[in-house]
Amino acid sequence: MGTWAGTQLGKGFAMIRAIIGTVSVLAGFAVLEQSVDASTGLAGSCKATQAYALLQPGQPLEVRATPTPEGVVIGSIATRDMSREVSTSNVTLIGSQAGWARIALGGADYTAVDGKPKVGWVPADALAVSSKLDGDVTMFTKPGLLGAPIGQIKGEDFQFRVLGCRGEWLQVINAEKGNVWIDRWCAKEEGCRG
Repeated sequence: MGTWAGTQLGKGFAMIRAIIGTVSVLAGFAVLEQSVDASTGLAGSCKATQAYALLQPGQPLEVRATPTPEGVVIGSIATRDMSREVSTSNVTLIGSQAGWARIALGGADYTAVDGKPKVGWVPADALAVSSKLDGDVTMFTKPGLLGAPIGQIKGEDFQFRVLGCRGEWLQVINAEKGNVWIDRWCAKEEGCRG
């Protein structure tokens, strides 16, 4: 093999190494973008927890197959109590993504389109929890070990709209406390005090 052919072959190997290196770097960024710290679990996942859906008479909460407004409707949650302005229905929250809550389906207020889906998505802020429980609720800047405590709720009754969840933490919002992560909550509108 001549020097020209050897040079061309060397350039070819260098180009292949450069392409492989670029792909590796891009793959590393994709992994980094999807990763979370070990204290909070997988992105968008949380320990199954209870919350309650806020329902208005005659306006069912649509449950979708995907976390988008364009997602196929696979069922709905509707109140059977037409005497109240806003009713609640207990749901099991199992994950969140970009303002949507992933819930386990079932219960008396749920009606499936085809009877098959076991999980679905609703807007996260259609769900709520409260601070009506025994003991204090600590508010944090972030979930897990990276979060710093920013205050406590002691014996006050606040209702929070759900924004998301991660691990054993719930991201919530209300007008007085703002957007915070909490470590404890009540999933009953009437409260959880003993």
